[in-house]
Amino acid sequence: MREEKGKLLTRRTFLKGAATAAGITLLSGAGGLLLSGCSASQTSAQKKPEWPYPYKKLDSGKAADRAYKAYKEGG
Repeated sequence: MREEKGKLLTRRTFLKGAATAAGITLLSGAGGLLLSGCSASQTSAQKKPEWPYPYKKLDSGKAADRAYKAYKEGG
């Protein structure tokens, strides 16, 4: 009962293939970040909201009307 060496899957070949697949996945994900076209000048121009958000008291009647209308419109 001899096993053919060509069809034998060893731990080393499995780990080598898994590492290659992980590397390709990592590089393709990082490539999307590099090609996104976002520059530092665009991100610094946007104003970030202050945290925590300031509290605003809601009018319960207006909120109920908005919710009712949004439900009827499907969103």
